[in-house]
Amino acid sequence: MKVSVIIPVYKVEQYIADCARSILAQTWQDIEYIFVDDASPDASIAILEDIIDSEFAALRPKISIIRKPINEGLPQARLSGLKVATGDYVMHVDSDDWVDTDMAERLVAEARKTGADVVYHYICKENGGGKIHIAKDRQYREPVDFAKAIMARRAHGYLVCKFIRRSLYTPDLFYPKVGMHEDIILGVQILSRAETAVLLRQAPYHYRRTNSASFTRQSREVRHKASARSFLQLFEFYESKGWPEEMAWMRAPVLDYCMANFIRYDKENIPSVRDAFMELPLSAKRIWLRLAAGQIR
Repeated sequence: MKVSVIIPVYKVEQYIADCARSILAQTWQDIEYIFVDDASPDASIAILEDIIDSEFAALRPKISIIRKPINEGLPQARLSGLKVATGDYVMHVDSDDWVDTDMAERLVAEARKTGADVVYHYICKENGGGKIHIAKDRQYREPVDFAKAIMARRAHGYLVCKFIRRSLYTPDLFYPKVGMHEDIILGVQILSRAETAVLLRQAPYHYRRTNSASFTRQSREVRHKASARSFLQLFEFYESKGWPEEMAWMRAPVLDYCMANFIRYDKENIPSVRDAFMELPLSAKRIWLRLAAGQIR
């Protein structure tokens, strides 16, 4: 089983060494390593190149570094990696995080044992000072149930803790442009199409929460405006071409998320949201009116 590991790189010169060493030291042998230089202005790529040459030169034939001429953000960097990936499964890693060196081997073993389209696992949130938190999800009966739980904010949407069959990344999916909750947007589409998803009750991925430059460290307003706009683009994408049967359930929660966040943060007159809002039952409209009045946070 061949694994494609995709690692977007942008302004992570403090962290890229830890990330690269943990990835390149994987015990599973059949891996292609795809680093995507998202026009990083710092020394990240130079550090990466030095580590490869000095410590992992034997892996050079398996390593690709895609150099993008302009910075387009995390989701588009991931998409650049997906376009050249040839593995049976895809593993995403953010370049300011790190993973256990046997992570790919454990995921391959679970995928082989179960034949699952998606293997998802716990994630270790590294808060600094030795403080960690294990973010857990439960096993869902069907992949779409997992997707619905993510949209209802009852499950984690992180793409980095989902080992996904590459064939599920089809060109007709909506790939967001803004890097806030883009993993949720892509993940729920994939889970809606997957036939099986199994939980590996382990936490081999280490999510660094001390990177002050991360987009997730922006203000709540900035983050949720960006997120709402991405979800609105998702809504308009499928509204214009028709919602596939397996994704039809997404229409209402996506619209709900967009409207709630625009009421909270933008208060702009977005026609596509406004028109769809008018179709909803009165009970839903009352919730949004309470949001607008600040009665619900």
